[in-house]
Amino acid sequence: MSEITKLTPATSKKESLRTTVPRSIVKRFGLTSEDSLDWNLEVSEGELIIVVRPVKHSNNARGETLK
Repeated sequence: MSEITKLTPATSKKESLRTTVPRSIVKRFGLTSEDSLDWNLEVSEGELIIVVRPVKHSNNARGETLK
């Protein structure tokens, strides 16, 4: 599956960029605005390889965050 998103400035005073998580990915992984994304970066043969893992957040009975 290939998805292309556009990068936009996060704020006018920072160098950070933001993008939108495509709806197909949100649906496939059941993501919500409470979840986080764990980004792992690697360079191999001149290519940037990015592995993004969803981190689901929900509070259990002991108040711990589940991953």
